Amino acid sequence: MLKFRQAELNDLESIIAIEQQIFSTDSYPAFVVRQLFDISGHNFVVAEEHNQILGYALGSVNSKRKQGWILSMGVDKVARGRGLGKQVTKHLMEVLKAEDVKEIALTVFPENATAIKIYKNLGFQKTQVLENYFLDNEERIVMTLRVNEDRK
Repeated sequence: MLKFRQAELNDLESIIAIEQQIFSTDSYPAFVVRQLFDISGHNFVVAEEHNQILGYALGSVNSKRKQGWILSMGVDKVARGRGLGKQVTKHLMEVLKAEDVKEIALTVFPENATAIKIYKNLGFQKTQVLENYFLDNEERIVMTLRVNEDRK
């Protein structure tokens, strides 16, 4: 049975393997994943089935701007095609909403049609395109979603 939970230290090897499988040379180095784990707390979630990590989503909160961020999301190739990317992202969104943020933001490569489709299906809208976002001469689309608008 598929379950979503906060990432644990012993999940990091699986998360790093998924990260490298998806992003190859652009993946977060292992030491960065470890440090993100240390500072992210409950904003680092995994999808697990039969004691195997099938996906993850990593978020953060800019408390001054009341803005949540989805920093990374990935699904193991053995689990693709099941809607897991959307599910794990949705789980992280709920975690971020509980932080009383007013907006959730993310960036995505313009060529990543699969991720863009997931984010649009979750209600995100393209708000801008930024040149050289990662200082690599590549564009990134910024997508945002307003949340918790009924809260004061």
